[in-house]
Amino acid sequence: MKFLRIDLYILKRVALPLAATVGIAMAALLLERLIRLLDLFANRGGPMNIVLKMLANLVPHYLGIAVPAALFVGVLYASMRLSSDSELDAMRASGLSLRRLMMPILALSVVLVIVSGYLIGFLQPYSRFGYRALVHLVVETAWDSAIERGAFFTGFGDKTILIGDISNGGRLLSQIFVKEVDQNGQDIVTTAETGQLDRDRDMTLVLTLYNGVRTEVTPGTSQAKAVEFTELKLPMESVEVEPFRNRGERESELDFVELISAFFNTPPTLTIEDIKAELNSRLVRTISIIFLPLLAMPIGVSSRRTSKGVRLLVGILFLVAYFQILQFGRDAVGSAILGPLVALWLPFAIFGSISLWLFYLASSRPGADPLAHVFESISDSSDWIARKFRSLLPKRSRELVE
Repeated sequence: MKFLRIDLYILKRVALPLAATVGIAMAALLLERLIRLLDLFANRGGPMNIVLKMLANLVPHYLGIAVPAALFVGVLYASMRLSSDSELDAMRASGLSLRRLMMPILALSVVLVIVSGYLIGFLQPYSRFGYRALVHLVVETAWDSAIERGAFFTGFGDKTILIGDISNGGRLLSQIFVKEVDQNGQDIVTTAETGQLDRDRDMTLVLTLYNGVRTEVTPGTSQAKAVEFTELKLPMESVEVEPFRNRGERESELDFVELISAFFNTPPTLTIEDIKAELNSRLVRTISIIFLPLLAMPIGVSSRRTSKGVRLLVGILFLVAYFQILQFGRDAVGSAILGPLVALWLPFAIFGSISLWLFYLASSRPGADPLAHVFESISDSSDWIARKFRSLLPKRSRELVE
């Protein structure tokens, strides 16, 4: 029962910063993408429900990025807190080794490996295709890609349209002429000073005209009826859009089982290098998660003389550098520059070996800080740079900085 309480306490220490990191990372990533999507819709037009669908399709992709980073930050922050509060020393004095304290964290890592494997291997390919299909829908049904100013256009059903001027990405119009034929065979001519084009919830184009005249002419007669209006809405039949390509024409849209099948029977739209790059990249990224706590723990086990901020920053930079190397390796395999063993599995082996070695040093020598000299050197260097920078400032500015 004693060990169970310790395990729950360790998991609580890790889970809180882990959940906070996931929340902050997801909010930041989705907000950045939302700004770009709103910019796209400001130029193209479209309902907000399409934006929400696009964001929903991006959630699995961003979770695949946030979960490993959150696990690393959670273990790193928890180990720094345990070390600085002397709780780690008390646990070791009671007979609990660092290996024993790592057991619940490793169990959590195994769970996150399974979650990430499902995200990367199965959920992301479908959501990635869904996002690209929605982008295709928005771009290809754009008004400004279908019509030109000063030219007759007949691409919207039975309507013939002439626009004098177009602005705001094709949404604000002026000097509008629309000719159509209704179900009774009457010719209907509509002219307006200005107009605005929007989409409703099902992406149907709606042309709203302002300050114009609508004239109905019966064929074979001289009878005509004209009505003035201040606002008139005309539903527009959408431009014929080519259907989006089939899922699977890109290797990133194949789930894990489909990738393995494509490895033995490569489809004509892909190359074996693309399949190898995607398959090995997913495997390496997923398995790497199990080594993240083994690296974060020795970085976080700090002495009181070193800055915790430096440790946190260096740890995050190391993690970012590692996953960037994996990305470069994936590109190198896809370009047939290097094989997957050298470009992906070798960096993984080095990363895993460093993590195991540092954890062994921290666990085999109670109270030891295997990276103390490294972080002390970085901290001293940053302090020296800060002092030199302050010395170059005028006296008044130096007082404000200090």
